[in-house]
Amino acid sequence: MVSKGAIQEYITDINFAVLGYRIYYIFTKHEEKSSKDSSRRKMIIEHLNRLGNIIAEIEVLGGVSIFRVAIREANNGITQKDDEDNTISILNGGIIEKVIVASNTMYKKQQPYPTPTDLKVIRCLVLNPQIGVADISRLVFVSTKTANRILNKLTDDVIVRFSVICDPAAMKGLVVFGLLIYVNDGEGEKQRKNKKPGSHKILERLYSEFPEYPFLRSPLISHDNIIIVSVFGNDVFAIDSMFKKVLSFQEVKKAELYVFTRIKYHKDWIANEIDRRLESKSL
Repeated sequence: MVSKGAIQEYITDINFAVLGYRIYYIFTKHEEKSSKDSSRRKMIIEHLNRLGNIIAEIEVLGGVSIFRVAIREANNGITQKDDEDNTISILNGGIIEKVIVASNTMYKKQQPYPTPTDLKVIRCLVLNPQIGVADISRLVFVSTKTANRILNKLTDDVIVRFSVICDPAAMKGLVVFGLLIYVNDGEGEKQRKNKKPGSHKILERLYSEFPEYPFLRSPLISHDNIIIVSVFGNDVFAIDSMFKKVLSFQEVKKAELYVFTRIKYHKDWIANEIDRRLESKSL
C-alpha cells in the first residue's frame, strides 16, 4: 500500500493534554474555487495559527475543511465556551462555522508525568513512528528495557497512539468516509470513573459489529466526548445502513458522515514544543 501511494504516511498521535493543550476541531466552508476562495483559506490558516498550532487539515467533499488545532489552556480566554454541547464560537467575523472542543479526562495527571525521559521518547515516536526500541534507547540514552517500559506506559495510558494517513485519491475503487461520532455523556461523573469510557465502547462495537468494513482510526485521535474514524467503502447504501446502525448505539448521542478528499498532518511543531519544554524544564 505504501508503494502504491495508498498509505500517505505513518503517524504517532499524542494526547496533547500532556503538553498543556486542548484540542479544537474547527469547521469552515469554502464558497467556490477561485482566487478569492484561496485567499480566504489562507486567512483562515493565519487566524488559526494565531490561536494555536494546526495538527491536521482535512478537506471534505462539498467545500468543507476541518482543522484540528491545539490551543494552550491559558489561551482559552480567546474563545467563548458553550458547556452544554462542547462547542465554542470564535469572534472572527464569520470565518468559522463550527468548533468542537475535545475532552480528554483519561489523562492521568500524576506528577511528575511525563518525565523528561518520557518526553524524549515521545519526540522520537512523533518524528519516526516506525522507530525501533533499540534506536529509542540509543537516542534517549537509556537501556532497551527502560525504553520498552516507557513505550508500554505511554501506550497503556493512551498518551501515544499509532496510525496511518491514507491518500483518498490513491484509494482506487474506494471512497474514504469520515465518521464523526458524538459520545453520549448522560452518565454521572462517578459512574464514568468506575466504567470504561463510552468512546472505548463505541470503538469496540465498530470493530466487532462491522467486520466487513475496513475501519481505520484516522489521525484524529479519539476523545472522551467525540470520535473521528475513517471507513473505506464502495457501496453508498451499505455505508448508509452502517451509519444508521451506529446512530442506534446507546453510547452515541449523534453522528455525522463526511467524504474525505485530502488529509495533511503537521508534526514538526510537536517536536519543537517538546524541545522547548525540555530546555525550559517546565514540566
